[in-house]
Formats: sequence, C-alpha cells, structure tokens
Amino acid sequence: MCDSTAVDKAIMAPAVKASKKKQIPDDYFVMGESAEQILRKLNKKIKKDYQDVGKNFAKEARKAHKGKRDQKFYGQPTKEETNKLLDEGIDLFAVPDYKDN
Repeated sequence: MCDSTAVDKAIMAPAVKASKKKQIPDDYFVMGESAEQILRKLNKKIKKDYQDVGKNFAKEARKAHKGKRDQKFYGQPTKEETNKLLDEGIDLFAVPDYKDN
C-alpha cells in the first residue's frame, strides 16, 4: 500500500545453475527398427523418382530456388556449399543414406 510503512519480503526462487549434462534434443524419436524401415523406403523413393546431380547439387539448388528447374533432384554438396546455400535462404534437408546389409 502506498501509505504503509511495513515492508514484507517476497519469496524468491534460489539461483540454480544449469546442468552440464547434454540436453536431449526437441526432436522426436522412433524405435530403431522402425527408423530403418522408414529410411529404406525414403532412400528407395528418392533414388527412383529424383535425378542424381552429384557434385552439381549447389548449382541445381540455386536454379530450383529461382524456379528455373523442378526440385526433384538429390546430390552431394560440400559442407561449404551447404552453408552458402543455407545462408542464401535455400531450404535443404539432409537425408541419411541407408544401405541394406
């Protein structure tokens, strides 16, 4: 109250240090066997329906981003090329390769 001379202490939370333990990512998880089936199907679909542009991925990604070609291709850009594409605002998705044993 404005005219009151009484002072009360508010309850405060103690300072808590962050744990050095690794944080679990916000991603979701599936069981390993299910993931293998999903990756196998995804890889088969991509290799069947998409064009392999190999090392020309960055060049083709820029074309697709400008609307000068379709987006049905895959390839292997270098880490440097990948970073440049992302800096340019080109949306990419890394698909883990899955090889049947």
